[in-house]
Amino acid sequence: MKGQFRKYLPAVLAGLSVILLAAVAACGGGAQTGAGQEQTAATTAIGGGNGGNGGNGGAAREGGGGTSQDAVVAAAQVFLEGLSEEQRAEAVYAFDDPKRSNWSNLPAEMSRRNGVRIGDLDAAQQAALHNFLTTALSPEGYDKVMGTVGAEDALREALWARILRWSSDNYFLAFFGEPALGSAWGWQFGGHHLGVNGSVVGGRSYLSPTFVGIDPAVYERDGVTVMPLAAEEAAGRALMQGLTGAEQQAATLDISPVAAGEVLTGAGKDGVIPELAGSKAGDWTAEQRLRLLDTIGLWVGMLPEERAQLRMAEIAADLEETYFAWNGAVDGSGPMYYRIQGPTLIIEFSRESDLTTEGGHYHSVYRNPVNEYGAGAAAGGG
Repeated sequence: MKGQFRKYLPAVLAGLSVILLAAVAACGGGAQTGAGQEQTAATTAIGGGNGGNGGNGGAAREGGGGTSQDAVVAAAQVFLEGLSEEQRAEAVYAFDDPKRSNWSNLPAEMSRRNGVRIGDLDAAQQAALHNFLTTALSPEGYDKVMGTVGAEDALREALWARILRWSSDNYFLAFFGEPALGSAWGWQFGGHHLGVNGSVVGGRSYLSPTFVGIDPAVYERDGVTVMPLAAEEAAGRALMQGLTGAEQQAATLDISPVAAGEVLTGAGKDGVIPELAGSKAGDWTAEQRLRLLDTIGLWVGMLPEERAQLRMAEIAADLEETYFAWNGAVDGSGPMYYRIQGPTLIIEFSRESDLTTEGGHYHSVYRNPVNEYGAGAAAGGG
């Protein structure tokens, strides 16, 4: 995990300068700001100081730039063209259809999903589906998603899995709006423990909200150990352990959301913004802030690298006002929960049981509360 954010660092610093220049130009003062001042503001987001607060305009800056969206649009179009007329009617909705919020972490038998079901697609259609996902997501993002899907088959023989028909066939892909260059459109892929909500607006990609869970947290597939959320669990634990005693005390929540068995901003919780709590990153050292950004990058990095860069720049700009909250043993044993929250960011991670208890049961969610389902970007001209 170490270095997850650091690989973005040169582009993030450049992105921060672009953001600052745009803000100054909007105020009519572009000629009065020198390059040295821009670079200072960019670096203080990580190293400390009063600069680097870029909360406004978060929706327009969330997606990455650099890589053309042609390939993503083409992959979506190929998938849709391979469907029958009836399947296409099931797969495509209006961009602002209220059904877009109809995603869940529950098994498919307990919660109806949007779109077409993997198990109802033929081999060519399934290949087109996976080609779309590998194009729309980074390699790490695709592996994480498929790790969740694969866990269904790992538990297939369990009694409750047979009763609820847990299967990797029970995942669904839907589109909101027609995928086309210059158009606003979105996509949704989900099933048990999974709800990925992608949007493309103004040539930029967005990924809020996205829910990724896993049960069991560790399983074997083709002789290989699969642990889709191990890095996220380890990163949160390392963040907490890397704080001073006073910072740990500030970060610790008195009441654990895990007690209710769920994250606070998961499925059915659109618009919910938890009260700010925890230790403020604005008071941390530069190394602690880099660890925080590395952790955040595990979620943002589900997008292809070029498209994640501007999102990471936005988050770095807001780091002074970002909080880290924790509940559980500092050594990471037993149930644990952490939350990272800033002006345009909510990340939650929970482990409902220890790894030694049936392999662990994890839930996580990533949100940009000012740009859910790409709506903020679409409203602002994205």
